Amino acid sequence: MKIHPLLRDPNAVLVFRLPPGRPVRWDDYRRAAYQAMQAMQVELEGEKAAVKPNVTSGERFADPDTGITTHPGFIHGMVEYLAAHGAPPRRVTVIEDPRDSDDNAPRHWTGTGYDRLAELTGVRLHCPTTYTCVKKPVANPQVRARVNVSRLAAAPGTVLFNVPKLKTHNLAVTTLGMKNLMGLVNVFERHYCLEAWEDLPPEIRGNPNPRREWFEEWMHEAWQLGLARRLVDTAQVLPPALTVVEGVVGREGTGFQRGQNRPLGLVVAGVNVVAVDSLASYLMGFDPRELVYLKLAAACGLGENAVEKLRVYTVESGALAACPDPAALRADPPFRAIRNVKGEPTITFAEQDPAAVDPSDTFFGRSHA
Repeated sequence: MKIHPLLRDPNAVLVFRLPPGRPVRWDDYRRAAYQAMQAMQVELEGEKAAVKPNVTSGERFADPDTGITTHPGFIHGMVEYLAAHGAPPRRVTVIEDPRDSDDNAPRHWTGTGYDRLAELTGVRLHCPTTYTCVKKPVANPQVRARVNVSRLAAAPGTVLFNVPKLKTHNLAVTTLGMKNLMGLVNVFERHYCLEAWEDLPPEIRGNPNPRREWFEEWMHEAWQLGLARRLVDTAQVLPPALTVVEGVVGREGTGFQRGQNRPLGLVVAGVNVVAVDSLASYLMGFDPRELVYLKLAAACGLGENAVEKLRVYTVESGALAACPDPAALRADPPFRAIRNVKGEPTITFAEQDPAAVDPSDTFFGRSHA
């Protein structure tokens, strides 16, 4: 894969803005993706493309405009761009589990918008299963010596495009590129949040009362660390060639139903997933040096999480230009994450459905949302 010379640097991150319409429509996402790829001057040279959006539980939500998943219109723009720059749709595979269930049954993708995307473009939709995954060794394991990942994503001659949604999460606080890679793991083996919960002492796990009444900050951070260790293992096995965060519409809250959408017209992209996640988290209003998964990733040598050490670029008059003040790009007001810890201020959002069952309140970690 070729890319703009300035963006070959693992500490370089592009922040691209294209104000969307109101309401935000499919074509707003498509144009933002196409123009961001154009600014980065991405070119493929005969490789296949594996595109990993966040569509976890998409069949369940069955609405591409929830703000919970990477919008298919954004992937549409990427596919259109790649078709003109070295990767026709027949060589592009969208890899994700839109159902998030423990079985090898075919996924129908109905209602996710990706069924429409496939009809419009001819790209293939694929879900990693027992029969389509391969075990890859972890160079410096935190938890697992091997991770069972999509064979298509790991295949030689394939460029992996990691395309997460810009949003908050009840456990990770921000869920971006590193966490999005979970969807490339075998459906039976990616319950990282649940596994991390089971790492905690029995006296914590066994408390039957609502978490908001007793779950302390240190407990939440210990739980985050268990997730972080598994994310670091996965990132070592499947380092993306390019991470492109879809923030045309961002979402704050739990990562699921409880939250609200923030139309931003934002794309954050770069070749190093830790650098991209760090800057995206910073733009959302968080300190990436304090986010557990980014601290661990940086300590393990996977990338830089100190914003002052990143080289931030924007697009001015069609060309990349150094951003003199990344702080000026931060969300105002900052994004808010619902973590359900003791003493956390009660947050309500106009868009949330009080009758909806939120997975973050009912189980620990089937989803990689």
